[in-house]
Amino acid sequence: MAFLALLILLCFLALIYGLYIKIGKNQSNLETKDITYNLNLEDGHEITDIDLIEDKKILFTIKNNNKIYAIIYDINTENITRIEQVK
Repeated sequence: MAFLALLILLCFLALIYGLYIKIGKNQSNLETKDITYNLNLEDGHEITDIDLIEDKKILFTIKNNNKIYAIIYDINTENITRIEQVK
């Protein structure tokens, strides 16, 4: 019985310590940058995947019916590069 009481006490202390760590410290020092851009997708085009490349570019994978292509958006220069599907 004393063993169970000790386990409950240890679990309670671990829970309190976990809450202290979660609330007490800043979890992230990342800057957020709002990016507003219109990819001008037509009807039937659907973004299937978004990936970050080298912290400077965003890769959008787009599907239209059975065709797949990609758009690379450069965050710094705001340029777009379109990559067509290679057969």
